[in-house]
Amino acid sequence: MCGIVGYAGEKSSAPILIKGLKALEYRGYDSAGLATVEQDNIEIVKSVGKVAVLEEETLKHNLKGITGIAHTRWATHGKPTTLNSHPHSDCTGDIVVVHNGIIENYKTLKEDLLSRNHKFISDTDTEVIAHLLEEKLNNVNDNLEDNFLKAVVEVTSILEGSYALGVLWKKVPNTIIGTRVKSPLVCGVGENENFLGSDISAFIEFTNKAIYLNDEDFIVIKKDEIKIYDKLLHEKYFNVIELDINAENSGKNGYEHYMLKEINEQPFTVRSTIEEVLKDINHAFGITKEELKNIKNIMMIGCGTAYHATMVAKYWIEEFCNIPCQAEYASEYKYRQVAMPDETLAIFVSQSGETADTVAALEKARAAGFKTVSICNVFASTLARMSDYTFYTKCGSEISVASTKAFTAQLAALFSLAVLIADAVGNISSDKKDELLNELAKLPVAIEAAVAQDKNITKLAEKYYKQSTFVFLGRNVNYPIALEGALKLKEITYLQAEGFPAGEIKHGPIALLNAEMPVISIMPGDKLFDKMVNACEEVMARGAKSIAITDEKGFKLLEGRVEEAVILPNVEEYLFPFLSVIALQIFAYRIAKLNNREIDQPRNLAKSVTVE
Repeated sequence: MCGIVGYAGEKSSAPILIKGLKALEYRGYDSAGLATVEQDNIEIVKSVGKVAVLEEETLKHNLKGITGIAHTRWATHGKPTTLNSHPHSDCTGDIVVVHNGIIENYKTLKEDLLSRNHKFISDTDTEVIAHLLEEKLNNVNDNLEDNFLKAVVEVTSILEGSYALGVLWKKVPNTIIGTRVKSPLVCGVGENENFLGSDISAFIEFTNKAIYLNDEDFIVIKKDEIKIYDKLLHEKYFNVIELDINAENSGKNGYEHYMLKEINEQPFTVRSTIEEVLKDINHAFGITKEELKNIKNIMMIGCGTAYHATMVAKYWIEEFCNIPCQAEYASEYKYRQVAMPDETLAIFVSQSGETADTVAALEKARAAGFKTVSICNVFASTLARMSDYTFYTKCGSEISVASTKAFTAQLAALFSLAVLIADAVGNISSDKKDELLNELAKLPVAIEAAVAQDKNITKLAEKYYKQSTFVFLGRNVNYPIALEGALKLKEITYLQAEGFPAGEIKHGPIALLNAEMPVISIMPGDKLFDKMVNACEEVMARGAKSIAITDEKGFKLLEGRVEEAVILPNVEEYLFPFLSVIALQIFAYRIAKLNNREIDQPRNLAKSVTVE
């Protein structure tokens, strides 16, 4: 969730660290700070608020150091204050640490350190790391680099929880040591300069060469040298990967917000994601039809928006494949006693591939012997490297915290996988397989038409943006889209929004309704259309405002029986979620804009949730 940046090179490090922090702003944070190795000391600058505030504060200091580390903090232990911001130091000020993750045993460690007269100035779990390193290094005056590395290894061996660390020590002035456990960390390889980052965004402006660290790797970074060790201090071989990424694509390209840009990119990102599927679905996921034909159970796991994608896919898989399928929250699955049947395929969905709960759930599934497939958007992410097979969605960078284009790309990947499994288990004919893929191929054109509804949806938002509560209804494959529509509205508007199965509204939720409340029903002209009309009539009988998200066929059948309607193109009913969710993304965006919300970086949220 937090962002880490490190630089060792020949240039002044502070401006480079600031650029890296700005590139990581999308991850979500509430404060920021940096530390640079100056001639006689390590100087730390911190601030609460945006990186721009830190940048202004940094300009007041005459920082020249060519080695430094920086951090954006999303508060877990202690309020967002300057003292709680990273980097954190020891009693001497000679050791400085940035940390992403949670140290679960920090209270015990802190009590022990306090008993030995260590002075703490923050409420964070991170500060204990600096003081533990101080104990290891306090009287070290020879073999400095070796002892620095040894100290980091020894200290991390007693930490419980998750961490990605960047560490400076004044006595080894041009060196950064980094390490990770259950939290992402990657090294950028440049010419006479090297970098450290929570992800490649931290340094992609400067180099497209990267080294991905594994758990319990320890990396020593200098301007002209990189070494990686295991926890036994054996030096390791590593691969430098050249990334095919254009940093310019991460700009707003004239849009007011990244979210709006990413909504408008969806015709392209869905088309790019399904390209390999349409060329050869049998090889697009890596897993073979032979491996799939004996699958008896399917489990799909995600968090937040990714979980809603798995809920949609559950309907597809059960209809096309006739295989029992369950969609699970990763945060619940990893701690729950669950059945572990043989011949299970476990599918994991995450935009970043670093979601802590999802990675932990994958570890559990691997231990059970399940075949694992991950669907993610970030090359060489932890989820991708741990899975048996990985399918990459082709979204490019998704900067806005509220996910849009990643969701529809995940749907495209999951729909394709459902077709592949159905074919492998012999539950659909060759003609049906071709029909499904042909409908998928036509989808980007329909998505373009959905995106083009922005003007009409804006008019709708203008009527309802002052309302405080919204309800979303759907049935079958559209029920998860009701949940996703409510989530989007909550995330970026801070308004109350709830999603329900339309058939359940009279079993309790109808008590929420009052006069003027907007109730948005996702209701294409499908086999459940009449049931959705019944729900709309129940809503209007209570004085609430009924708004239909429908298709051309459904609009003709409505005959004015709702207050408002958004009309989307006709597609096969199982593909309507691709269109309806875009309408709801736009609706949430316009409501947020009219309420002057901070759309791309909503309060309290982070893009990549890498801690529990």
